[in-house]
Amino acid sequence: MGRPWMAVALLAVVTFGAAGAWLVVRGQQAKVAVEALRADGAVLQAQLEAYDLPAAGQTLAKVRVDAQKAHRLTGDPVWGIAGYVPVLGRDLHAARQVSAVMADITTAAQPLETALPKLQPKGAAGAQGQLDTTALRAVAGAMPQLSAAVSSGAVTVGELDPDGLRPDVADGVTTLNTALSAARGPFADAVPLLQELPGMLGADGEKTWVVLLQQDAEARGTGGLVGAFAELKTDQGRMTLADAESRSKLDRGPTIPSVVAPENLREHYGKDLTEWAGFNASPHFPHTGELAAAGWKARTRQDTDFVAGVDQNVVAALLAATGPVEVRGVTVDSSNAANFLSKGVYARWQDPQVVDTVTTELVQATFGKFSRGEFSLPTLIKSLREPVRERRLLLWANDDEVQAQLEQLSISGTIPGDPGPFAMTVVNNGGGNKMDAYLQVDTRYDPGTCTNSARVGQISVTLDNTAPKDGEGLPSYVNVRSDLIQRGLTGKVTRDGSNRIILDIYGPVGSSAVLTQLDGETVVPVTGLDNNHPVWRVSVPIAAGQERTVNVVMSTPVVEDDAGQIPVVLNQPMVKPATSSAEPLTECKTSSVVGG
Repeated sequence: MGRPWMAVALLAVVTFGAAGAWLVVRGQQAKVAVEALRADGAVLQAQLEAYDLPAAGQTLAKVRVDAQKAHRLTGDPVWGIAGYVPVLGRDLHAARQVSAVMADITTAAQPLETALPKLQPKGAAGAQGQLDTTALRAVAGAMPQLSAAVSSGAVTVGELDPDGLRPDVADGVTTLNTALSAARGPFADAVPLLQELPGMLGADGEKTWVVLLQQDAEARGTGGLVGAFAELKTDQGRMTLADAESRSKLDRGPTIPSVVAPENLREHYGKDLTEWAGFNASPHFPHTGELAAAGWKARTRQDTDFVAGVDQNVVAALLAATGPVEVRGVTVDSSNAANFLSKGVYARWQDPQVVDTVTTELVQATFGKFSRGEFSLPTLIKSLREPVRERRLLLWANDDEVQAQLEQLSISGTIPGDPGPFAMTVVNNGGGNKMDAYLQVDTRYDPGTCTNSARVGQISVTLDNTAPKDGEGLPSYVNVRSDLIQRGLTGKVTRDGSNRIILDIYGPVGSSAVLTQLDGETVVPVTGLDNNHPVWRVSVPIAAGQERTVNVVMSTPVVEDDAGQIPVVLNQPMVKPATSSAEPLTECKTSSVVGG
């Protein structure tokens, strides 16, 4: 009788020996491919940061070839089986997963290889400042697949445990995991905007934009008082400035037909919604967009396709891309624009009409440069990141489908109307001055305790008027209590650095105020409703150097499985950036007390 087991064992030794040798060779080849992938990836990142799009398109193609080669070398059955071998198998499995993820992502990104080089704005030799909307559509078309690949890759790589891997493999896994986790949200957020961007730039015909310059020194819900506006036209990727005027031109009438706003909003904000000086009192920018479009049509008998809200920080970002402009002998650039618009313009010119004219001239000069193509697109993209994050650049579309896409993004200025822990402090200037440039706002959300499906928590708002004592050194145009003058008061009391704040505190959907206090004293708030949120209003006079606190104790219905959630607290754009904090929600307890 033969010994077949010996033959089998010998065959196994030969097979595994050959497989081991094969893995060594393939491993060396894969290592070379991965090193090339890393090197080309670093070059690509630098090119994208420098906005060298033609070079980035070429490098992206190289990265794809590198990734596919690494994937081929690590993707065959033998490598897959070897991934189950103790110790060494962990490294092989990680390399296989990483290369597969990179191959999927670069394949999804392949359309960008030809589209990216076409996104350079054409200069003086062509149509000035014009963007290729066809290339933009190609990018938009690729983004859903690319976003899905990045999201899926983040999950796959996130499941790999770097502990126990060889240091070089562990480093690669950690680096890729960090990059994909960071990119996952931005890629997903970019999809709806990129899909609409070609149309916004006039790919399908001319579009009309109304851009509102909001001066945060006199606070309004979406930022500040509209001091000037610009009418822009976009057509086939090119932007032109059609008009720029101070708000006084809008004030001449007709008034805004506020009937386009919800009834509960009209009840709370009243006739302010009919006036260009107060129509943006609600922080929910879709309301502002609808009202602005209705007012624009009443004035011009023409529709507007988009309404944008910008403030002094956005103007500073635009000037970073265009370079400085000259206004009445003053050089305004990205370093001084925010201060110039919120304080400097009032210190230099006392006449309100001159201030409005200067502000308008700044808007004309800035957007005029964009019309002439005198701007750096890479710088613009980088400089706008922070203003967008702070809700200082807001956008509304006069098309339901486009608006639905935009409302997925923070740039829409939407106040979410769903149940859940939420707070927002909204300041509207009640003094008729520019003293909000000195106002610091801090909001603290304490969800409190939960018993029997009801939470009793608190929203606490601290207001700090940092103006100099007695308003010393402040321009009279800034330091004035127009509300007191209208009541017949005169003298120092009307120019002492004080202010009056119309404070609206937005609470969670379905909540009710149990107790409202101003500096510990009980007050009765004016109540309202905005996009499903209860609104509690308190009028707060505040002296120069004074700090005041408003507390709202509220009862909030419990949302299923909400324990551990961090409340959403939104900050209104202010000259002094508002701050906020929130504690996570606790478990809801069931009371064991029985009455009797």
